[in-house]
Amino acid sequence: MFNFIAAPTIFASFKEVVKTAPSDRTAHLPLAPDANEEQQKQLANALAGAAVGPIFPKFFLLQTICGVLSLIPALGWRNQPGRWHYRRIIIIAFALLTVLIAQPISNKVSALRVERFNPETAIAATEAFGQWHLVSLLLSFVTALLAGFALALAANLPERKASC
Repeated sequence: MFNFIAAPTIFASFKEVVKTAPSDRTAHLPLAPDANEEQQKQLANALAGAAVGPIFPKFFLLQTICGVLSLIPALGWRNQPGRWHYRRIIIIAFALLTVLIAQPISNKVSALRVERFNPETAIAATEAFGQWHLVSLLLSFVTALLAGFALALAANLPERKASC
């Protein structure tokens, strides 16, 4: 939801807000009225980044909790007949691992986001930001794929034994 719907919508929205300011979305106040198109793009990206940045600590905490809560029952099913129960453990464990790897990378990207708008560090920080942001996006994509695959495996859960 966040990666594929919320974040792209937020970034597109800020581009539109900066482009159409002043408007009701800016309380009818101008945003950088003398800015050229490139400066408006930078402003929109900076504002959108400032909007989504604070979400990430909670996002990663939620992903970690979901990963752990998924892995616990999967570990209990490891001795069940059928090869998919063992594969489920591997898939969920890898998804959780990608979350744990991505969290410090996200922190680095957030720090570089601020540095790239500092005139003293802008060039180096912009290049590093691009590289680390791409790594972060790829890890997020892999996490979403693995979580989706693990969710699909929910259709093949072990049989419950009848209780007395």
